[in-house]
This record gives sequence, C-alpha cells and structure tokens, in this order.
Amino acid sequence: MDLEERRSLVASFLRKCVIYADDSINRKRDRGDSEEEIEKWENYRDFTEHAVMEVSNGELDQWLEEE
Repeated sequence: MDLEERRSLVASFLRKCVIYADDSINRKRDRGDSEEEIEKWENYRDFTEHAVMEVSNGELDQWLEEE
C-alpha cells in the first residue's frame, strides 16, 4: 500500500469516528446526559476533525511512512 492509499484509509477511518461522535453526542443530548459528558465527546470530535485535516493534507505523512 502506498502513502496516498494509507493516507486515504486513515482519513476515512477518522471521518467515520467523527460521524460516530456526532451521533453519540445527539444520543447523549436526547437522553439528557450531563453537559460535562457531552463536552468530552465534542472535544474528541473536534480533535478528530483536526486530525482528518492533518492526515488529508499530508502533515502527518511521516507517521504513515513504512519503516
């Protein structure tokens, strides 16, 4: 698998994590979970969205290179 394929695979996985986090946040709101718990998920989602950007634009290519 070349670097572009690895980058695409990781970015795709992370995007799925963002979707999962958004869905989880909505479920937690519907259940009336605490804002503290929801905020943790929002932070995770925001961090993961940022990671998607960094993976997609090549900033983290050194992490994806074969050794």
